[in-house]
Parts: sequence; C-alpha cells; structure tokens
Amino acid sequence: MTTDGAATASPATPAGQDGVPPGGPGAPERVQAGGDLAGDIGRRLAAHRGQRGMRVAELAREVGVTPSLISQIERGLSRPSVSTLFAIAQALDVPVDAFFREPTPPSGDQAGGPSGMGGPSGTGGADGADGAGEAGRGRGAAGPGQVPPADGRYVVRRGGRAVIDIEGGVRWERLTRSTLDHLDFFELVYEPGAESHPRQYTHPGTEMVLVMSGCLEITIGFERYRLEPGDSIDFPSSMPHRYVNPGTETARAVTVILYDCPAGPGQAPPDARPG
Repeated sequence: MTTDGAATASPATPAGQDGVPPGGPGAPERVQAGGDLAGDIGRRLAAHRGQRGMRVAELAREVGVTPSLISQIERGLSRPSVSTLFAIAQALDVPVDAFFREPTPPSGDQAGGPSGMGGPSGTGGADGADGAGEAGRGRGAAGPGQVPPADGRYVVRRGGRAVIDIEGGVRWERLTRSTLDHLDFFELVYEPGAESHPRQYTHPGTEMVLVMSGCLEITIGFERYRLEPGDSIDFPSSMPHRYVNPGTETARAVTVILYDCPAGPGQAPPDARPG
C-alpha cells in the first residue's frame, strides 16, 4: 500500500515489477538494519523460501527484483518495501504477516520462552503451567479449577502485537492474535515523509483504511486522496495505489485487507454475486 505524489506522471507498476526502486531521496530499499529488525524479516524469508525448495534466483524472478536484493534482505542488510513484501508473499504463497516479528512473551513466562513465539515453521514452544506463553494467541489452557486469563483468549494488548518494520519508515502492527486466512487487520504507522513505495503497485484483495491520527495521501490510479483523522476509504487492491505521509507528524491508520475467499458448497464465486 502506497501513494505516489506523481501518480499522474508515472505509469502504474504492479508489485515487484519495478525491481530496485529508482534513485532519489528516500527511494533506495537498501538500508542498514536497525538493531535486528531487518534480520527478523530476512530469517523468516529464508525459512519460507527453503521450505518450498526455491532458489534465490527463482524467487527474484517471480518477484521481479534482482537476486542480490533477495540475498540482502535474507542477510538482514535490506528491508523490503511494502510492494516488494506483497510480491514476495504472493510468490511464496504465504500471508504478508508471515514475516512479522511475534511479541516477546511476558518476562515471568519461563516455559514458553523464545521457542513459543510464532515463526516461519508455525510451531510453538511448550505450554507453561499457566499458559502465559500462549496467552497472546489464545491457546493457553487453564488447569483444573483454574480460570483462563481474562483477556488471553481474544484480546491483543498494544504491547503484545506482532509487528514488522518496513523500508522507508513504515511499520505494520497486526491487530489479530494470529494470521487469518482471508483477512488482514493492521495498524499502519507512517513516519513523516514515509511512503509505501516510490511507485504504485497492486496486490489481490479489497483495501479499507481509517486514519486515526496524522495525515495520509493515498493515490489510486490517477486520483489522489488526502485523508485526515476520521476519514476512511475503500478500494480494490488490484488498482495501482500508493501511500505517503506528507505531514510533519507520524500518521496512524487502521486497515483491513479482505482477500478473495474460495467459494464454498452452493456459493457463487465473488464476481458472480449481485453487487
């Protein structure tokens, strides 16, 4: 998701088709890893690629970027842009939040430990006696005579979100306890001047955005929309689009991305339903 301040002058480009972003202020995807944030993405990317037996060059060809960029991301030397992340997820057939850094369990949880955190393998660590290590995902089982934690089954606290820091000052925070099959529910955080990508991109689904604070400019095709607190928008993600924060304060927005659901028994496909 991104906005292009020059959408009317730049041709719309599908996710990942533009390769390494063109030069210019804030354009390069290559950045030094801040702490181990880039390494988190890289390790998950390498694990998912390895599980599918896909070579770096093969993934790069699918995404439309250079093999060196994929290698740099995996080694924690670069972070992908929003459009590149969507393209990688699509090529690997995984949800975009498969690359999120899971929240650290509470310090009092000794049994869950780091192994209890969700990762590319999709396996969790051993459950502690009190289930605290899995409380954030709702899997902590209460023992005989015990009452489950009041908010352990359904609630995600602000400090317990899975997050991902993307190239260019963009941060996504997952608002659900775990990945959902056909829906993404995120809080978007855009630092002043941050953009999802220098060019527009596309991906499957329908996008809905509600700005909570600051300002976002969202360009869809040749139309640009300025959204301020309380403003919302929805549009097909298959339309070339781009996000940017043109303001001087951090912008926060809540977004839902609804992906196409396979038709169940007796259901008409989405495009056959009356609109």
